[in-house]
Parts: sequence; structure tokens; C-alpha cells
Amino acid sequence: MEKEIGPSVGVNKEIDSLGRLVIPKEMRALFRFENEVELIVTEDGVLVRNPEYKLVKKNQGK
Repeated sequence: MEKEIGPSVGVNKEIDSLGRLVIPKEMRALFRFENEVELIVTEDGVLVRNPEYKLVKKNQGK
């Protein structure tokens, strides 16, 4: 399922003293975040995604 989200949008959010950050309501609705999200740590940062979506690594010509 492809999502058309338009241009990239960045939002700066503070992390509270318990290590929490709030994902804005509009983003939760767009990506269908409900009771849980999956966090994936990469070299570039942290990916937050809906656990129902699966990442598929494309074959790089091998």
C-alpha cells in the first residue's frame, strides 16, 4: 500500500524527563499509529513505523 504524503515534513519535539515524545495527532492518523509503534534504530536515526507494515530489502543485483 503506497501512501502519498507529499513533501517531507519535519517537526521538532521535546523529550520529557521520562524519555517520552509526543507524535502529533495528524501524523498518528496518517500512518495509522494506534496502541503501539515499531522503533528501528539506523545509522541515520530512528525509524518509527506501524508494526503492520513490513520492510522489504530490494535485491541489489545479486
